[in-house]
Amino acid sequence: TSCLFKAIPKKKGSFRVLGLDQATKVSGFSIYDDKKLIKYGTFCVQPDLDEISRDHKIKEWLISIIKIFDIDFVGIEGIQYQEKMGVTTFETLARLQGILMEACFDLGVSFKIAPTNTWRAHCGVKGRSRSDKKRSMRQLAKDWFDVSLTEDEADAVGIGKYISETCSPKVEIFNWE
Repeated sequence: TSCLFKAIPKKKGSFRVLGLDQATKVSGFSIYDDKKLIKYGTFCVQPDLDEISRDHKIKEWLISIIKIFDIDFVGIEGIQYQEKMGVTTFETLARLQGILMEACFDLGVSFKIAPTNTWRAHCGVKGRSRSDKKRSMRQLAKDWFDVSLTEDEADAVGIGKYISETCSPKVEIFNWE
């Protein structure tokens, strides 16, 4: 299901980041202005579509959200190979990651792949099992922003937080003395 979004005007000089929880059916997203969360949600693709059609829908959605929200930088969750995942799922996510990277490149928008372990460590996610880590990220988002999120949204908020805090343009201060 596609959602129509109302653009949130960007303040002059602010740095706007889009964080993406990469998935082929339900993708979480977050948008930050200068390290401040301004929007989050999910984008769902009809599950009955074939793989390339789903990838195309996600690409179209990404392009529209970049344009509507005037995104400066995109953080895409890295693919974490898991024993239970299977090669086919890994290949599917790898293909989607390439499509998302290409879409950003086409639009001239900088992007970074955010490895799962890296963004989770940055955010202080705890837990041994995948479900413990998902629960921990949801709780962190609740603590930081007082919002109750789905797992996909919470992961996107974590990815966006990591990207907004580590990839924002550095302001150089010159001392002319």
